[in-house]
Amino acid sequence: MKNKSRLLTTIGLLLLVIGSSFLAGTIYRSTWNSSGMIGVGGLGSEGLSFTGPYSLSPRNYAIALNLTYYDAFLNLEPISSVDFYLLDSKGGELWLSEEVIESVWFAKEVSPTDTLHMKIPYRGDYFLLLITPDGSNMAGFLYPKLYGYESDLLWFSVILLVVGLVITVVSKIMFQNKIKQSATIVGLKKDDNVDGGAVLLSKKVTSDVSSVKGVSGSRFVGQLRKLLVWELEECFAFPMLEVILVGVVLTVLTPAIIEVSSAFSYNNLLSGIQTIFLFLIFIAGVLFCHSYAGGISRGETKMILSYPVQRSKLFLAKFIALFAVLSAVYIGVFALQISLLALNPFEPMFYASLLLVFLQLFLVCTISTMLSVVTKNEVLSILASALLLFGIESIASNEGLVTFTGRFTMGFAFFDQHFHSELSLMPMFDVLVSIFVVLGVSVLLFIFSYVYFTRKMEID
Repeated sequence: MKNKSRLLTTIGLLLLVIGSSFLAGTIYRSTWNSSGMIGVGGLGSEGLSFTGPYSLSPRNYAIALNLTYYDAFLNLEPISSVDFYLLDSKGGELWLSEEVIESVWFAKEVSPTDTLHMKIPYRGDYFLLLITPDGSNMAGFLYPKLYGYESDLLWFSVILLVVGLVITVVSKIMFQNKIKQSATIVGLKKDDNVDGGAVLLSKKVTSDVSSVKGVSGSRFVGQLRKLLVWELEECFAFPMLEVILVGVVLTVLTPAIIEVSSAFSYNNLLSGIQTIFLFLIFIAGVLFCHSYAGGISRGETKMILSYPVQRSKLFLAKFIALFAVLSAVYIGVFALQISLLALNPFEPMFYASLLLVFLQLFLVCTISTMLSVVTKNEVLSILASALLLFGIESIASNEGLVTFTGRFTMGFAFFDQHFHSELSLMPMFDVLVSIFVVLGVSVLLFIFSYVYFTRKMEID
């Protein structure tokens, strides 16, 4: 019963943290009150214009009209009124092919200098159709402005917050009596524990990993699995996972839109690359240094290895668990870009971006691991990894292959050229070198850390 209470409380806290970070990102995105100008020109009684970047999110939409009349001698005069229609991508294609109006919002007999307010219902491409009822020629400008909160993200944030709050409160109410009983029992046994943390660790971890029976192969797998479970529990302990989730959500939601056309909206995956890199340095560095160097300095590693546990199993369990958690969280949140950018789920550039980010993630993880096992000091290893990676990124040019930004930009352009036949001067040799050099360096650092941890490192 107590374990169920803890599980429900953990789930509730996770939902609260995710909802709060989504709400913060939604509020930040609402500050992008983009405005621009759309021209309506030429002789004719109708005009169809693509709305541009303002149609990407379901928000409030305001359009100020400034239309005039062209007579046969090109003299400008006011027109009486205009009919306005907002068409989605399907409606725009239907109008272009059959001149049939199927709008998602409309206003008839609007003043040519009026300001229209509407709501974008969902993400996608939209077109503005204007028609003069009397058939007079029309020209002028439209001044659109997108403002307010994105309704889908806002509702998603609110729902997560409400569900998380309900789960947390219910778990506390349902198991309050059980928790009090457990607290009483723990209080009676408090005097029996001299070092509560060390005893808890030994009972929770070492008794499990040392109790695996069987042949050597199954025993290796069994102990590795036990160590993986323990390391995953450490990752899910408050506030480790919550910090990771907040960082990932904010790095995905906060980058600005840089591409206006939905056909090339995958280019928005380039936006915020440096922010993602900062996240990788901070989160991955802290997580790995805390596990490796922190475990050594706190005495956890020495205690675990005092039992029949091989160093190789402990090293692999830590690296696999930490890398799996970071990868799973980033994939889950980064997949929101498919919806946010109205991408096709099978868009190859989405997966190419993930590949390039994972290469950098692997590099950061191996650097942090190497510095951790060499220094055996948590704070020193975190500072060393951060200064090393930040220094390389700051000193070298952003266009060079030495920096993550340069490698990502070059790799992105190369894959764009390959998948979408875009003209690019990115040579294949440079891209392959940047990919395989990073992969090779990461593998070498991983091997060095593994050998040093298992063969050479002394644990005080």
